[in-house]
Amino acid sequence: MDTKYKLFFGGAFAFDSRDEDYEIAAAEDYRSQILGSVQTLLRPKDMSGVSINDNVLYIGPFYFEAESRKADDIIMCEKKMIESCTDAVFVLDDAACPGTIAEIMLANSLGKTIHMFYVKHDDDDETESNLHTPCWYPLTLCQLTNDKAKLYPCDDLNDAARKVIDLITFSFTPEDQPEDQVEEAQ
Repeated sequence: MDTKYKLFFGGAFAFDSRDEDYEIAAAEDYRSQILGSVQTLLRPKDMSGVSINDNVLYIGPFYFEAESRKADDIIMCEKKMIESCTDAVFVLDDAACPGTIAEIMLANSLGKTIHMFYVKHDDDDETESNLHTPCWYPLTLCQLTNDKAKLYPCDDLNDAARKVIDLITFSFTPEDQPEDQVEEAQ
């Protein structure tokens, strides 16, 4: 089947290429797990996307997606990825980086279906909302302004990665294709 969900997978990269052995940390990133290869996350052979299964295409981000490594080029590249995705998936921990929050807001403003997996804190932690996460504000804003914004509370980052994989495996099936893609397939 040629028709696919095109997914953008946001969240901070918890590694830096300037560090020695950064590839070890990159292998633990949830996107490496989804792609099945740290090298695919770091240096994909095809920037147009990587097939995860018959119905899901990973369209970004990649760590070295802009050869120039200039901020403007990286931002424009990821902006195009978000514009072209059918769904945006975000994994959020303690305090999401400003880039991740900006990506969430862009996806939200475009009316994309947004899947936000967040690590829930203890009920005793002050987080300003019943979501119990420092990212409560953008998550709540998305829910209030986009009926396609979905929240998934998680125990930790490993739980978030498992839930993202379950989403890909069980939710993105041919029967559930976006309306515009069903028409294209016919």
